[in-house]
Amino acid sequence: MSSTWIYPIRPQELGTLPPSARRIDVREPAEFDGLLGRLPGSELVPLATLLDATVPWPRDVPLLLICRSGARSMKAARLLAEQGFTSLYNLEGGMLAVNEAGLTVEGPGVPPRVSAGHARDALCVATRELYGALPSPPCESLFEKLSAFSHPERASLFQAIERLGSRARADGLPEEAIDRTLRRMRDLISLLEHREVPPS
Repeated sequence: MSSTWIYPIRPQELGTLPPSARRIDVREPAEFDGLLGRLPGSELVPLATLLDATVPWPRDVPLLLICRSGARSMKAARLLAEQGFTSLYNLEGGMLAVNEAGLTVEGPGVPPRVSAGHARDALCVATRELYGALPSPPCESLFEKLSAFSHPERASLFQAIERLGSRARADGLPEEAIDRTLRRMRDLISLLEHREVPPS
C-alpha cells in the first residue's frame, strides 16, 4: 500500500498549488464539455484511461485531480499513489464546488450567464433527448418552477427530476441515457442555486 499523502484542496486554494502542477480532469468527455465547465488549463484524462495514460509521466510532477464532486478524483489520486506518484492533490467538491465558489470555468457547454430561461431550454432539450421529438415534453411543471427558482425549491426540483427518471425507466429507455440526462439536470439545478438568476 502506498504511503503517499493526498492533499485535499478547496477551490479557493487553487492559487497555492505549485506552478508546475498539472490539472487532470478525470470526468467523461461529455462532462468536460458540459454545463459545469472545466478549470482553465485542465487536461481531460477519463478515469478509465488514467493508468495507461500516466505510464510515461514523471512520478514527481504535482498533479491536481478533478471531477464533478471530488469522489472520482479521490479514487484517481489513490490509483496514482499506488503507481508511485508522490505529489497529489484532490479538488474537494469538484467542479460543483468550483461553480459554487464563482471561479472562472471554461468550455463549450458553459453558458455566459445562467438564467431561468436558459434553464428551461436546457431541461427541455435534455428531456427530449430521452423521449425523442415529443410535441410536449413530460414534467412541464419542472420547467415552470425554474422561472421563479429559489433555494427552498431545490428539494422539489430534484424530486421532479427523480420522477422523470422513474418514468423513463418504466418506459424502458436505456439506463445510460437516463443517467446521463438526469446528471445534466442535477448539475443545472446546482448551477442555478449558486449563481444569480435574473428574470427570463
